[in-house]
Amino acid sequence: MDPLAAIGLASAIITFIELGSRVAKRLEELSEAGDVPKVFAEIRNRLPVILRIVERTRDGTQDLSDDAEASFEAIIRSCYEQVDQLQDLLQRVTVDKHDSKWKKGLKAAVSLVEERRVQRIATSLKDNVQLLTFINVSPAENEKHQILRRGSVAPPPYASTTGTFIVPFIRDERFVGRREELKAIEASFELQRRVAIAGIGGVGKSQIAIEYCYRYKLENPNAHVFWVYGGNISRFDQGYKRIAQALELPFWDDPEALVRELVFNWFNESQASFLLVVDNADDISHWWPEKYSSASRLDDPSDNLANFLPGVENVRGRLLITTRDGRVASRLMKQGKPISLRTMSHEDAKSLFLHKAEDEAACYDDKKIEKLVHELDYLPLAISQAAAFIEENGISISNYLEALQGDDVEEFLQENLHDSRRDEQSVNSVFRTWKLSFDQIEKQKPKAAELLSLFATLDWQSIPRFLIKNSAEFKSELTTSLGALQSFNLITLRAGKDTFQLHRLVQRFVQMSSKVSGTLDHWQGTALSLVSTIYPTEIGVNEWDICDTLAPHVHILLNYGYPDQAAQLHLAHLLCWAADFDIERGMYLQALSRSKRSLEIFRNLVPEGDERRAAATWLYGRLRYYEAKSVEDMKYAAQLLEEALRTSKSVGMIYAETAFELAHLYYDQGDEEVCLRMGKASFECWKAMEGPSSKRSLDNRHDYALELAMCGHVDEAIANWNEILSLCPQSQDASENTRKVFEFRSLASIAEFQGDAAIADILYQKLIKLCTAIYNDQHIHVFDYRLSHAETVLRQGRLEEAMQLSQEILASYQNKSEWQIRAGCLQILAECHRLQRNSAREETNRLECLELHQKILGRAHHASIDVLEDLACCYMSSGTYGRAEPLWNEIISWRKSRLNNSHISTVRAIECAGICASNRGLDINAEELFRDALLRQADTKDPRLLGNLCAALWNQQEWQTLETSSREILDLYATDSNHTFSDQESEASLRTTAHWHLITALEAQGKMAEALALRASELELEATDNANDDIKSSRQRCREPAVRSSEVRRFGRMIHPRTWSS
Repeated sequence: MDPLAAIGLASAIITFIELGSRVAKRLEELSEAGDVPKVFAEIRNRLPVILRIVERTRDGTQDLSDDAEASFEAIIRSCYEQVDQLQDLLQRVTVDKHDSKWKKGLKAAVSLVEERRVQRIATSLKDNVQLLTFINVSPAENEKHQILRRGSVAPPPYASTTGTFIVPFIRDERFVGRREELKAIEASFELQRRVAIAGIGGVGKSQIAIEYCYRYKLENPNAHVFWVYGGNISRFDQGYKRIAQALELPFWDDPEALVRELVFNWFNESQASFLLVVDNADDISHWWPEKYSSASRLDDPSDNLANFLPGVENVRGRLLITTRDGRVASRLMKQGKPISLRTMSHEDAKSLFLHKAEDEAACYDDKKIEKLVHELDYLPLAISQAAAFIEENGISISNYLEALQGDDVEEFLQENLHDSRRDEQSVNSVFRTWKLSFDQIEKQKPKAAELLSLFATLDWQSIPRFLIKNSAEFKSELTTSLGALQSFNLITLRAGKDTFQLHRLVQRFVQMSSKVSGTLDHWQGTALSLVSTIYPTEIGVNEWDICDTLAPHVHILLNYGYPDQAAQLHLAHLLCWAADFDIERGMYLQALSRSKRSLEIFRNLVPEGDERRAAATWLYGRLRYYEAKSVEDMKYAAQLLEEALRTSKSVGMIYAETAFELAHLYYDQGDEEVCLRMGKASFECWKAMEGPSSKRSLDNRHDYALELAMCGHVDEAIANWNEILSLCPQSQDASENTRKVFEFRSLASIAEFQGDAAIADILYQKLIKLCTAIYNDQHIHVFDYRLSHAETVLRQGRLEEAMQLSQEILASYQNKSEWQIRAGCLQILAECHRLQRNSAREETNRLECLELHQKILGRAHHASIDVLEDLACCYMSSGTYGRAEPLWNEIISWRKSRLNNSHISTVRAIECAGICASNRGLDINAEELFRDALLRQADTKDPRLLGNLCAALWNQQEWQTLETSSREILDLYATDSNHTFSDQESEASLRTTAHWHLITALEAQGKMAEALALRASELELEATDNANDDIKSSRQRCREPAVRSSEVRRFGRMIHPRTWSS
């Protein structure tokens, strides 16, 4: 039974507070001990906030209306249910010191499985925080003058409904005026799907949008409400990512997923009602980069954000845009006119000042208020800041007006903020207000003024507390400095976030002040140093959140100029590791630009042996390898990586990672010796740093084993995989799931290279299921194991199933840099079509695969040559020898220059070229090629190859030579059973053909007695063997060699995702 069902509201509140306090205390204790599971971290911060709100509002519940009381009680019930579930989950996943090893592992597994459930609880609690702010029952509020209160109807309890509410600002209960503007927004939405509010900064666009969100949600409780910041691309993407997460769209948390497209498709396909607010869409180059993009921007100029907004034809969706730029407003609306937002009306401006002045409102003279708001040009931001300044400092309106009209502020009015709908004076009034506030803070709290100067160099809307809390310069006075800035409304603590924001115009004013005072370079350098120092240098999934939070600040800091060497070194460091995070997000072009710039700085400022320079060289070389489009690109990438290897520490992460990349690169270049040396060096380096059983050592050992197997050292590879199996249980830093991945992967590899496709099939299916649960179904590991599974199915002869699996991978895989996943699928499809004798489809797949290899590796690469051979065989099987012959000649030329004279691949290519020549009637050329191939078989002659020579001689009627070659074949069968044909039918057919070749050659030369004797010995065979029918024909056809086993293994992947970093 529900514990709250039989008690009243007041008792329900007490019961909830008691339960919540116990859970919050438990979470805090676990946090201090370092044992709190990661999934509970967000709730640990949010739960005390809810408890404080409920505690503060408890005494005012008696004044609630019946509807409001019902709403409030529903919220309390929802909170109680979520916290009760939370308490149960906490007991299930918290590890006790007395727990056995098995039980600890079980709790870790439960924690992983229940992570999504905990996230849902966290989201529900966040919604309840927003809902509680709707119900105004605070005792302090009840004491205010009733004439200043707005009547309102309690909102419905929509926390348990389907509608998502993502607005990062608490509703302003003192919101005044703007009635006509809000009506205009609603009226415009009746006619069109897009509405824009345009106006100068500080006029209140965002505040109106926030108020409209809350009103819309009250009227449409089941609708979704989303808020996205449109001022720069990084924060726009963050907003879309939050939407994708809240809606639980498939693949939202995959770093390689195209989140914009996921959300855009949902907008246009969903049947749900929604409101999307794009706030501060001020930079026109973000919306039409092809026309307005700046050359200095790092963003892709083809990245048009306008393409990802909900379509105007979506009848269930609404898009509300706020912007300072009227061009953006008009063009994004596509139809209708934007709402041009002017300053507040006279009466609304006065009401705003009195609301902001709070308890002191009755002390102010009405005429003086009128004069003040007039001087401030009725601009909401200026009025709010003036009220804060007056109240904080206890000065009169007259004193404020006198200071505001002083001559000493004119030097700060240099920034031109002219707008066609406003005059210059309105903007200057704002700057005068900010100058007075800033001077007062600088006098009373110098550290606060310095902190604001620092904030002004960062992204203004989301400055995380963790960035500055450990700063030696601000640590001692951080809390009081932040309090001073908030009291003047110069910065705002974002709702539900431990981040601060300041208005864009405040930022520009402070930057201008710093420039005038000569301190701008200092604060830019300080901000760079803070971000550079805190930025992670080993980036895996655990570091994505902090890197994502810092991304907007990195974007801004990278565009400043830094005159001194120390700042330049910080800049190079930040460029290097921000590029590494760009790789994680799949932003390779931006990563390439940043890593190149980083390396250039380090080369100018530090010697070759500096580890920072080695890291930048490794990263740039790695990116040049990933983005290689030609053989020259591959060579340059190899030079860079070799330089990084030479200059880095022999036992260090950069050395190990560089050797790892070189192993893949040299395999791609066909240098197996160097590939194996580099693979072993990487593994041995991790082993020396972390021990043989660390997850990175085990992961690199697997890579090395795979390299050994691919280079033909299968026994040694299997020995390494067996060693991994023995070391896995000893790994201290690998989770239980990671150890399972290592074990299944090693067993699957052993089975695969021992030819046991059925066992490998089972193990790869286990890996697919496990990795899908650990990561998601779009992760690179999952696709790799899906491809391996398709291979094993092919090797078991289940062709239709193998084709279906490959086509599903091609349909769902979007990462273009992982090109070998696509190449592997094409090879499997081609092999299936070959076995089905579907030459046309096989040819299509072979050509696609060849084009892909040529684009990435070049036509002269050994892997491209192998694909070229597959295509040539396809042409031969379909009888188009004229298309196959030039391909074989190209293959022969490549293999003669790189392989030894008797290499089986070279001999095979020469024989196939001869077969093509013979089938085109060029038997003289065919004879020459067959003899060349036979000469390269130094020890053992191939009977089939001799038979093909005989066919060419027959067609030329070279009877004497035919007699010699036929006898040689028969002698081989009489003395040596180690011939190429393993089945009896092929052996008998070739031997019979040789007999009839010899008989025909003898008869043509008049050697009738021997010919008759041979005919007599073959009379019995003729009744059962039709081989002599071909001998009696006018031309002889050559026998084609067995089709080479198509190489569909994947190795040398352009991006190899680490198990340990994932």
